[in-house]
Amino acid sequence: MSSTSSQLASAEQAIEMGLTSEEFNTIKSILGRVPNFTEMRVFSALWSEHCSHKNSIKWLYTLPKEGSQLLVNTANENTRIVDLGDGMGCSFKIESNNHACREKPYQGAVNGVCRINRAISAMGARPVAQLNSLRFGNITSEHSRRMIDGVVRGIGDCSSYLGVPMIGGEVSFDESYEANPLVNVMSVGLIDNRNIISSKAMGVGNPVF
Repeated sequence: MSSTSSQLASAEQAIEMGLTSEEFNTIKSILGRVPNFTEMRVFSALWSEHCSHKNSIKWLYTLPKEGSQLLVNTANENTRIVDLGDGMGCSFKIESNNHACREKPYQGAVNGVCRINRAISAMGARPVAQLNSLRFGNITSEHSRRMIDGVVRGIGDCSSYLGVPMIGGEVSFDESYEANPLVNVMSVGLIDNRNIISSKAMGVGNPVF
């Protein structure tokens, strides 16, 4: 059996991995050749909606992102960082984990809180506070009560495990959220501006995790 690093990938495999035929051609253009199976897997992960927001990024770019106090203001970084003065910055991240919470309320909420704190830490900052904004369906329905119980416990437990306090939140109920809840969580971190870490890496030989 040939190794995945020598086995060439096909357009059909790219599509099975969630890419389009156009993206497969773009990858060939970038590499100057047909990617092997391993490379195709890496591209499929990094170019997924989860990692690169390839479907929503055009809307994210329409949001305000300029300001004299912004130290990091690109959507390609893990978080934005605002200059607080005296060499300190504020790193912040907001994320929704709606579909995951519908499928597994507790685990989805834990995952969302962990991810935003990971993003803060990845910039070199220390998470110090968290907030949330939640929307559920009919408060009297068994489905909504299951969602509420799992999501609230997940957010609370993850905050406690990480030692980062949940300092505020709000919740409301509407029939439109009966099928799918809205679970927004936010983390705020502090950083010495000299220690900001970028997500960008250039050059051959850098590992991909």
